[in-house]
Amino acid sequence: MEFRKSQLVFYSCLAFVLGVAVASFFYIPWLIVYFIVLAGINLLIFGRSKSLLLLSAFCLLFFAFGLARYQLSLPIIDKNHLIFYNGQQITFQGIVSDEPDIRVDHVKLKIKGLNLKGNVLVKAALIPQYNYGDVLEIKCLLNRPEPIEDFEYDKYLAKSDIYSTCYNGQIKLVAAGRGGLLKTAIFKIKNKMVAIAGQILPEPQSSFLGGLLWGAKKGMPQEILDNFNRTGVTHIIAVSGYNITIIAAALSGLFIGLGLSKRRAFWLIVLVIAFFVIITGWPASIIRAGLMGVIFLMSQVVGRAAKMQNTLALTGLIMLLINPKILIWDAGFQLSFVSTLGLIYLSPHLAKRLNFLPNFLGLKDSLSTTLSAIIFTSPLILWQFGRFSVVAPLTNLLILPVIPLVMFLGFISVILGLIYLPIGQIMAWPTWLVLTYILKAIGILAGWRWSAISL
Repeated sequence: MEFRKSQLVFYSCLAFVLGVAVASFFYIPWLIVYFIVLAGINLLIFGRSKSLLLLSAFCLLFFAFGLARYQLSLPIIDKNHLIFYNGQQITFQGIVSDEPDIRVDHVKLKIKGLNLKGNVLVKAALIPQYNYGDVLEIKCLLNRPEPIEDFEYDKYLAKSDIYSTCYNGQIKLVAAGRGGLLKTAIFKIKNKMVAIAGQILPEPQSSFLGGLLWGAKKGMPQEILDNFNRTGVTHIIAVSGYNITIIAAALSGLFIGLGLSKRRAFWLIVLVIAFFVIITGWPASIIRAGLMGVIFLMSQVVGRAAKMQNTLALTGLIMLLINPKILIWDAGFQLSFVSTLGLIYLSPHLAKRLNFLPNFLGLKDSLSTTLSAIIFTSPLILWQFGRFSVVAPLTNLLILPVIPLVMFLGFISVILGLIYLPIGQIMAWPTWLVLTYILKAIGILAGWRWSAISL
């Protein structure tokens, strides 16, 4: 039985993914990993001329590689690591290593230890305010994260290499502005844009625009967030692979509908994705999301889904090489990958069956891509969140065609507001109108008793 090189690459990548999946649930003794590697090398030596043996050899080696990669990502617990002191009250110094996560009544800070290794999630009061790059001295009782009911909170934090939490600790500012210069500048620009959006638009339209442009949901009422959840459109206010692939699909349909070639539309949307990644400070999750969006766009340019098989497999392998914990414990990664599969493999077939629809402003393409993403992600959403939105296809059909328009209008309004506030306020009127239409449509559909089914 003959195997092509492309199949060898594909199945080897799958074997690596399987190795990571197994190691995510079970600790595999290193002696067993060694014997798997030994078996793979033997098959490689004796199976040079036999394709099936050669394929088996590569699969065994990559499976062992996946096992090893996950187990090497686990922390070594000793006196130099913060996790060693879980359950004890200690004093340590650390730096705010990411943008503070501001909530209604508190703020969450990701602290990277300086005198000790590891990361701690610190829950602090809103005042005094701390920023990215601040060096803090913290005295608190370290806790080991625990699962919350059905939510594997400890695993959720572990994917970000956080194995300790700190609540109500004593915090003292030691130094400020010790973060990376470029990231500090990006966060300052982002905060300025958030402030301008708040000056040119009322709430909740201001927070909604922030969710669309840079994934910020601060200040958005819980009722509106629940409406987004019930109608299956939370993806538009969360910068994720799901979000970016859906928006990339909508933009692609719009630009091609306006007469641009697929290649020109590709490069234009890549610039939009680059803006998403940069304005959020390029955390790993957003870089992965942007990569998923670019892969979907490549499939549009290539035109044949079969050619994307190895690209997707290699992308998954690279992502898991960087952080193997995301495979099982990161719902965003799972939704990104699954929705991209739907857009690449199912969307072209649905588009052919929707030829009776007009493609004005990319309407047909928006519907086919949305339905493809919903069909592929629904089982995962049911499993992860226990809720299925009945009205999601209708909601997406009503709002997705205007998402690129409101993002463009909103971005121009904010930029003009940065230059001269009154001009930004004038430009914000049409932005407010479209944002209000979206919020009203979602509110009406969410109000239907049968709009979502909880399981």
